[in-house]
Amino acid sequence: MTTTPLSLPRFILPCAASLAQGGAALLWLPQAALLAWAVQAMLNGAGWRAALLPAAGVLLLGVLRAACEAWGARRMYAAARAHLSILRAQVAQALARRSPLDRQRAQSGQAASVIAEQAEAIVPYLVRYKPARWKVMLVPLVILAVVAPLSWIAALILLIAAPLIPVFMALVGMGAQAASRAQMVEMGSMNAFLLDRLRGLATLRALDAVDATAERLDASSQSVRRRTMVVLRIAFLSSAVLELFSALGVAMVAAFIGFSLLGSINFGTWGRELSLGQGLFILLLAPAFFEPLRELAAVWHDKAAGEAGLAGLHDLAADGVPLPGFGVEVAAVSAAAMAVAAAP
Repeated sequence: MTTTPLSLPRFILPCAASLAQGGAALLWLPQAALLAWAVQAMLNGAGWRAALLPAAGVLLLGVLRAACEAWGARRMYAAARAHLSILRAQVAQALARRSPLDRQRAQSGQAASVIAEQAEAIVPYLVRYKPARWKVMLVPLVILAVVAPLSWIAALILLIAAPLIPVFMALVGMGAQAASRAQMVEMGSMNAFLLDRLRGLATLRALDAVDATAERLDASSQSVRRRTMVVLRIAFLSSAVLELFSALGVAMVAAFIGFSLLGSINFGTWGRELSLGQGLFILLLAPAFFEPLRELAAVWHDKAAGEAGLAGLHDLAADGVPLPGFGVEVAAVSAAAMAVAAAP
């Protein structure tokens, strides 16, 4: 019988939580402006007292930023856990309506592994990757809009360096998702094999097949270990290369600002000289420009593992040979519930 995938609900970002996390990232802009203003004021001879007001502003904005990030993360985590509970309930219901005689039905050990273990990877995917992608679409554009009026060449450097990270992430992501999917399939197969052999342990002892079963289980565990190391190797290698790209972008901006302040470069600032405060402001914003991209790269492995977990749940939720009488029983329960609700 041809199976059709059950429609599982999609996760929708909590609007308030996503706005809080995106706004928290943007609060670094006024903090950087206050720091640059304080340094410029002290350079102009205002003394150390000129830094008191900016320091207080930086402190208040830092507390507000931490509070927004913590509140948004808690709301996102609660929404992700609720969404995962709904997914698990629907998958369990889909498995319950399938007949035990259905050859396409997943083994109990594999189903338990997917629902209990592999599905947990969906929570980091929803909590970390979704907000990181939202910040990538918001924060770099705002920083470019702020830096461009001060120095078009600094904005151009950031604009050229930024696409390298998403392109490389897309290339790495294809391999990471395939590796995570293979690792989860192998883990589910090992759990199904172990549970099946535990159920027939008495038969294995009677047939003197305990040693052969242990050898096969050891081979399966070694395969899981190798696949896990492949996933970790891809994750660490991709993070290192993306850190290199972001460091090169910040270094190029710092070199331009340094040569501009020394007077060695007289272009790129719309025909006027770049002051120390403006240069410091741009330099403080350069790491913040790459920070959402680096955060997205750091959680790219969570995306691969989460999508593999979702794929496993979709496979379990596929329709197959129905359990006889299941639809009639559900309809009877629904009719009884409606009758009780309509009773005065």
